[in-house]
Amino acid sequence: MDNPRTWHPQPRMYTNGPFTVDAPNVQPVKGETIPRRNYRTKDKLAVFPEPGVETIFDFVSYSAKKFGNAKAVGYRKLIKTHDEVKKVKKVVDGKEQETEKKWTYSELSPYNYFSFIEYERMVLQLGAGLRKLGMKKDDRLHIMAATR
Repeated sequence: MDNPRTWHPQPRMYTNGPFTVDAPNVQPVKGETIPRRNYRTKDKLAVFPEPGVETIFDFVSYSAKKFGNAKAVGYRKLIKTHDEVKKVKKVVDGKEQETEKKWTYSELSPYNYFSFIEYERMVLQLGAGLRKLGMKKDDRLHIMAATR
């Protein structure tokens, strides 16, 4: 294999079809096709990914048990911000003019990863912190970020 920093995995098939099947007990409608479902859940729609996995916390815990130390979440650190001024052509009052525009570029580190177990630990710490701040069951929290 080449250098992992320059290697780009390509998607490929791991199993053979059929992946979907006609939904059973559906009456055909003229001009429409019969709905299709995943072959594993052909009799009813899947509501949850696995039995007992119904909340985000359940999903995080399930993933930590199933995938352990595999890579879960990647992040990159900001190394430096670069500012560059370029001349761009702009039409003002029907006349083309050159104006200066400031561009900002971020130089980022290579990816670092948290394993599923580390990610679960962070979720537990965040939950404990929210509890310490006084949040209780059924309270709501809105998280907002300008770039996400």
